[in-house]
Amino acid sequence: MYGIGNIELLNSIYTVGIVGSRKCTDYGRKVAYEFAKEMSGKHICIISGMAIGIDTLAHIGAIEKVGKTIAVIGGGFNHIYPKENEWLFHKIIKNGGCVISEYVPDEEFDIKGFPKRNRIISGLSDGILVVEAQYRSGSSITAKYAREQGKKVYVIPSNIYSSSGLGTNIMIQNGCRMVIKPLEIIDDVLGYNKQENDKIEKNEEKRRNMRVSQGDDNTANRIKKLDNNESNNKNDLISKILPNKEYIQIYKILSDEPIHINEIAKRLNTSIENIMPIITMMEIEDYVFQPQINYFSRKE
Repeated sequence: MYGIGNIELLNSIYTVGIVGSRKCTDYGRKVAYEFAKEMSGKHICIISGMAIGIDTLAHIGAIEKVGKTIAVIGGGFNHIYPKENEWLFHKIIKNGGCVISEYVPDEEFDIKGFPKRNRIISGLSDGILVVEAQYRSGSSITAKYAREQGKKVYVIPSNIYSSSGLGTNIMIQNGCRMVIKPLEIIDDVLGYNKQENDKIEKNEEKRRNMRVSQGDDNTANRIKKLDNNESNNKNDLISKILPNKEYIQIYKILSDEPIHINEIAKRLNTSIENIMPIITMMEIEDYVFQPQINYFSRKE
């Protein structure tokens, strides 16, 4: 086994693997990010496979909080797959995470390595959370390994009409535990008592009520209002709403029609590696929408 970064994370007391579809929905992305962020904030190390989709959002959610995440990849460190996620490889290491592999650094990625990688994700984890999974997907294989290893399998329920969630709904039918909030997993993994859970829930409720009482309006709605504004200063108004220069530059390029990440990078005269971490966070924060992999448009 080869490791790079903070390999001490392999000795983490509490670990949860998060897996799911590469072709995930907006719902799945948000769930993966929020669950990873909440669990990481409770000192649970998040483990995933650094693939596009659910894996990416799981790693980012963990990094956003405290940086405790382990990526298990299916090739050598010198041949990161997918190529679009090289930025994530470096971000995980830079932020105190760890990347591990069974393969020597110069060994190229092989699709056959995915099942092997999945068994490691499961083996390192106290439990596995499956966010979205198609029928007979790689995530289903990970869940199978987890059950064989005596690990708990948590599953997020999905829209019954969504092919992205067919596998997860079948897992629930077959006895895996359905969860709808991070505290359900935290309770199992950390063994919090009910009193502590109730306290956290009350604090969360207070924060939600405070946001409502302050009339918090989400950014997407505010930008939509600006789009209906005939003022010649609309770009100036957008600049005041978006939080930083990088977001503004990308947002001004986007429209209602999806644009490929290559085209965005070309127009900004930069690399995909520089754009991906920024636009991924914009997607999480509801500024942009990804209707299909690597195509982005403004959030409606």
